[in-house]
Amino acid sequence: MRRFIPNPEKQTSDALMARASYVRHCVDVGRSCYHRSLNDPPFPRFHALVSVRENGIEIDLHLDALDSITHRGNHDQPWAYEGGRVDEEMHRVVQAVSGKQTIGEINRPNHSNMKATAPEKVKRSLFEILFTFRSKL
Repeated sequence: MRRFIPNPEKQTSDALMARASYVRHCVDVGRSCYHRSLNDPPFPRFHALVSVRENGIEIDLHLDALDSITHRGNHDQPWAYEGGRVDEEMHRVVQAVSGKQTIGEINRPNHSNMKATAPEKVKRSLFEILFTFRSKL
């Protein structure tokens, strides 16, 4: 998924991407490469290629995943470039780079998709559990 951000804040692409928790790891065909892991293992991770232009920056984002059986990547899969998590991540990155949200708001978990908190469970003794179970038979 590609997105052009016109006139971001006057900072380096490293500083702008660091706001969205991305780490620089290479330069590919004149574009700086950044990644952000989803958890401790190196894959899956978001991979962003950033091109700096005179009037803004272009971010090309996709999800890198590694098949644990064939040890091949997912660059030929359409879900790696659009939809679901990639769309949400691009929105988060654009908000960070544009300076529309604070770092704390950008890095917090997405609560919009979470269910309402479940009511607290009442702890019962083994006797209560067995007695309740037998009474329902």
